[in-house]
Amino acid sequence: MSIKKKLSNILELPKEIVLNLPIIIITGNDEISVENYKGIIEYSTEKIRLNSTVGILKIEGKKLILKQMTSECICITGLILKLEYVL
Repeated sequence: MSIKKKLSNILELPKEIVLNLPIIIITGNDEISVENYKGIIEYSTEKIRLNSTVGILKIEGKKLILKQMTSECICITGLILKLEYVL
C-alpha cells in the first residue's frame, strides 16, 4: 500500500482528497458529474473521454453535452448508455 493510502486510512481522511481520486456522481441515465478529472481527451455528441489519476473514463451515449465545466468538475448531460474505465 502506498504511503498516501496508509496515511489516509490512519488519519481517517477522505481517499478522494488525499489520493486525488475522481468522484463520479450519476443521476439517472441523463446526467453525470466528475470531480477531480485531469482533462478532456475526446469530445463528441456520442462519446466523451476524460483523463483522471486512475485511468481514462469513457462515457458513451446520445446527444451528450458539456453542461458545465470548471477546472475541478465537469457535468455532462444527454442519454448515457455506457460508462467505462480504461486503464
